[in-house]
Amino acid sequence: MSTDAHGEERFRPNDGCPLFSDRLEEHIVAFTRGEVPNHGRFCGNCYTPMSPETVHCPNCAADTRERPTVEHIPDEVVLMLRMQRKTERSWVTGFAYLGLLIAIVAGLGVVLGIPYLRDNLLPAAIVYGLILFIGGRMLAGILGGYYGDRIGFERARRNLLASWDDWVTKREQPSMEA
Repeated sequence: MSTDAHGEERFRPNDGCPLFSDRLEEHIVAFTRGEVPNHGRFCGNCYTPMSPETVHCPNCAADTRERPTVEHIPDEVVLMLRMQRKTERSWVTGFAYLGLLIAIVAGLGVVLGIPYLRDNLLPAAIVYGLILFIGGRMLAGILGGYYGDRIGFERARRNLLASWDDWVTKREQPSMEA
């Protein structure tokens, strides 16, 4: 775990992929919102923003004398973050909606399964409303916030690692321009 700029603890996987440092992620998000330009001094290995006097990247410890800094974040790296977040968001949202669907079906099962509620509209509406309100919120939070988050993170990280490996291979190939 590491602490981000807002003081919150953040999971840092130890899987060989230096993406995404907190500073890089914040810069890419600000850049895609149009708040900052995609220009500056970035690590030549992991693209973390660096100050002019920095010699070693604070994220991946790359030496700027061995791998020179770059002036902008490549579009491919920006796309990697977008794809990572899209995958995570899809899994979390999908599991949250699954939780809501379970609450809807379970509520109908309770209301239609208990003869007293089936015959009395007002108590049935109250019970069904409570099941939807409490159960829907709880199931959406548990399924989306825990299971969806875990599965989404694992899938997104696996895709990110594959994209990062492809990017590094492409980046390291000598240019054919002459």
